[in-house]
Amino acid sequence: MHYAGLMRVSAVLTQTAGMWLAQCEEVDRAGEGRTVDEAVASLRAALEEYFGQAEAVAPPPETPRERIEILIVGGPPGAA
Repeated sequence: MHYAGLMRVSAVLTQTAGMWLAQCEEVDRAGEGRTVDEAVASLRAALEEYFGQAEAVAPPPETPRERIEILIVGGPPGAA
């Protein structure tokens, strides 16, 4: 995959019923997992899918994409 730059987003972590939820503050996307790392990885996949959707009907096969950096801005102490 070819990356064009770096995109930074922030996320808030919460824990409910033994699961972690990572919610992006900039766009309406979230990820969940049994651990913080799983939740952040799930959020990253959701963001890559969201930002990777091209507006054109047939995008070129190698569209440059930005890497996504997730900054944890809220959650329980020691969660990140």
